[in-house]
Amino acid sequence: MSNSDDLEERFRQLEREVSNKFEPPLKSADPFKTEFNQVSDNTVETAKTSLSGLVNWINSLTGVTKIAAIAVVGILTFAIVKFLVNLVAAAVSLVFMVAIAYVLYKLFFETKS
Repeated sequence: MSNSDDLEERFRQLEREVSNKFEPPLKSADPFKTEFNQVSDNTVETAKTSLSGLVNWINSLTGVTKIAAIAVVGILTFAIVKFLVNLVAAAVSLVFMVAIAYVLYKLFFETKS
């Protein structure tokens, strides 16, 4: 009997830990504070840790493998930057097209009062 009691108590303890871990955080009392402007320090630290891990891995390589790794990382970096530039260019083009369409609509299709 003691063994099942211990298991039940351990199960209840684990339930409490899980429910405490996954409770939603309380909302801030400040209504003007937006979540978009808040960058978690944890996110920045995670990015720094990942980048330093990549640099350490590349530094641990030798000879041709190090050159190849640097080339691959460089190509990937340029590909990501190119993608982001194209994304911004597409967004700007879309904004201009919508603005032109709006002006044309106002000129030709809106009823005059």
